[in-house]
Amino acid sequence: MEQPEERPLLSLDQSSVGDLNAALRLYRRLPLELLGFLVLLFAAMIGLSRLSTALSPPYGVYILGQGLVTWGLLVVLALLFGFLWWRGRQLGHLLNDPSLIASPIMALPSGISVIAERANAMGMAWSGFFGPLRPRR
Repeated sequence: MEQPEERPLLSLDQSSVGDLNAALRLYRRLPLELLGFLVLLFAAMIGLSRLSTALSPPYGVYILGQGLVTWGLLVVLALLFGFLWWRGRQLGHLLNDPSLIASPIMALPSGISVIAERANAMGMAWSGFFGPLRPRR
């Protein structure tokens, strides 16, 4: 007896236009979210510096030889790393791309080329700065 040929339900290189538009929305929001992290970084450093000096004047509080500002900076950088990892994972799942899922932070910049390649294969074109996809003329 012959075995029927098995085909996957969804190929790895297939994405719907909705998925591509959702991925572009992620890229559109990314600069504003990173700007928010930058503002959070400066606010946290100033706040922790003042809190440290208020708790133990005039030199501040030190934990394991490092001040509160240093520990705050490490926490904010860990949050930034986690945020970029999470956005890369979301993008990888939207695009159903194993390389984006495997290393989300390193592959985050290459997601644009994956979106462009798949949009071109569908006959779609960009409508501006990470705007929605439209049919090519």
